[in-house]
Amino acid sequence: MDEHSQKALLRWWQSMNLPASQLKEKGILPAPTAHKAQLRRCESADAAMLSQGFRALWDKLSEDETEFKASQGFECWATIAAVLAHVKSDNKIKLALAAGKKGDGDKSIVSELRFSQLQNAKTPDEFLRRLRRIVQQLKGEVSVVYLASDIHRWFAEFYQFRPRKADKRISVQWAMDYYRAASGKTK
Repeated sequence: MDEHSQKALLRWWQSMNLPASQLKEKGILPAPTAHKAQLRRCESADAAMLSQGFRALWDKLSEDETEFKASQGFECWATIAAVLAHVKSDNKIKLALAAGKKGDGDKSIVSELRFSQLQNAKTPDEFLRRLRRIVQQLKGEVSVVYLASDIHRWFAEFYQFRPRKADKRISVQWAMDYYRAASGKTK
């Protein structure tokens, strides 16, 4: 994901989530409340593609991103939009680190089983469903840009290839971050 698209994505997310006073300071117009509401109800990437919130995001992306294998790009960015509609606070922490952190007691916020189900998602719709559930468990507190980048990488691997080196795959990097956070060894 290029820098222009990251900035556009962040501004898009902010337009749906930040208070009007903060938006005014940043020079961002607030998005209609229907954008976020529609995206939160989408059960699939196809449904998200038909929403006004997705269109508002798609129109702001760089040309390089919108040409990213047109149908794959649509599905990828629709998934990003549908998942980010559940992010309430951009706290700059990666998804896997947040999921692996200890909650009440000595267990991680997201169970190992639920996290492995996300890593082993076989279809884009299953990936969306499992990812949304984890974001909800995290009370919507993850990094907007890191999460979007992870989703982008998942789609690139799903449709194109899996890197030869295991440590370059998104599922392996998630596992490393998850277990590092679970053991209390985050940076």
